[in-house]
Amino acid sequence: MNKLRVGIIGSGMAFEKLHYPAYQELSDRYEIVAICDVDQFKAEAWAKNIGIDPQNVYTDYREIAARKDIDLFDIMVPIEKNYEVTEAVASIAGKPIICEKPLAPNLRQARAHAELPRKYGIPIMIAENYRYNEEIDMIRDMVRTKKVGDILYFIQNRVVNFPEDMVKDKFPAREWRQYPEFTGGALLDTGVHDLAALRHIFGAVDKLQAFGREQEMDFSPY
Repeated sequence: MNKLRVGIIGSGMAFEKLHYPAYQELSDRYEIVAICDVDQFKAEAWAKNIGIDPQNVYTDYREIAARKDIDLFDIMVPIEKNYEVTEAVASIAGKPIICEKPLAPNLRQARAHAELPRKYGIPIMIAENYRYNEEIDMIRDMVRTKKVGDILYFIQNRVVNFPEDMVKDKFPAREWRQYPEFTGGALLDTGVHDLAALRHIFGAVDKLQAFGREQEMDFSPY
């Protein structure tokens, strides 16, 4: 089986901690052949680590998208850039895309993002990992088979200490997450996981209501 040739757009923490380890495990199926990042030094360091020729390093995602010899693109950029970059790559390359969650910084762009596969005739996968967690699948199966009976009420609690994680080698440590250019801050960034999991278990949401309390923190206004 021929390996699929992958173009990486964004070489930050998502690539380092999530995607690159997966590509290493699936090295019999995928080969990273080019890498793009606005930080040229970061991209060059990754290229050296992976064994990519320096001529396959880019700082402009439009240039890497124009490559005809790449089979698919993996996009890992800050949330406010997700739609902009994905739409451009889809229009230029017309190749399959993997994009990090959430797919846009606002509802208007999210709806437009969801139409990109139909618009350009390509598959676009959102890398929402909670839908593939074993424990989520177990709960889903128990609900669907009614092993636990009819579900009348379900409570999920999750506590995230975002300020503490800011000073550790974790995702909140990135400055663009601490001062986001999108509404919702940390709630949108991490809370989308929980919503994806709940939809996976129970299906589509019919109605939603929410309560919030304003905070002074830039990273999470509610």
